[in-house]
Amino acid sequence: MMNPNLNVKSLRQRFSRDDRVRVDNLLQPEVIEQVAGEIEQAPFELVYVLDGKMQTTSKDRMDAMSVTQKKKINQTIREQAAAGVGFLYGSCHLGAGRPQNIGSKMARLFDEFIASPQMIEFVQGVTGDKSINRVSGHYTRYQPGHFLTRHRDEVQQEHRRFAYVLSFTPEWHPDWGGLLQFYEEDGTPRDAWAPRFNSLTLFDIRHIHAVTYVTPFARKPRLSLTGWFMATPFQ
Repeated sequence: MMNPNLNVKSLRQRFSRDDRVRVDNLLQPEVIEQVAGEIEQAPFELVYVLDGKMQTTSKDRMDAMSVTQKKKINQTIREQAAAGVGFLYGSCHLGAGRPQNIGSKMARLFDEFIASPQMIEFVQGVTGDKSINRVSGHYTRYQPGHFLTRHRDEVQQEHRRFAYVLSFTPEWHPDWGGLLQFYEEDGTPRDAWAPRFNSLTLFDIRHIHAVTYVTPFARKPRLSLTGWFMATPFQ
């Protein structure tokens, strides 16, 4: 599945400059295109923070809510976001209890490639961290109005080391939002990376980052496979 022309030594040099790198053309073209076709039909659920707790809501459950309920939830999410808290986007998780109707190519990409010894060895080579031995993942879909506020990915009990984002959205326009935005310690924005088809973004979890608000005029969803490379199994 992996592009055989990737140069690990060169990627390692680039990563060492700031503990992050973008790997273009990660997968062979036919692989990325087949998976991208399935993602559009994936069983995404809406994930968000409400009153300090992560919530997961299926499309059917959301459709069954009254207009008043939806308005109240949306208002709370926006109020939290205004204070720099929370997120709102679609997720299709790949852990235990994953959706039974997930596409076979989507599942295979994670099970046989992202979580494979070959990929673990590749990430070890790029980052220089030989302790990595496990990876988690979920497909994400950001549509107009979706966002992820500023944060770090540090979760002590999960022993995360590096976050990754594999993009499936071709021809994304940066004016649509959905940018992976990095920040200084004081909250000053650094550079921002727009989604790039068949590109793997890999960065140290200590980087402060966010996914900027997807605008109402975005013409397509921002689709990715994202997760973390870790040093030990989940506890």
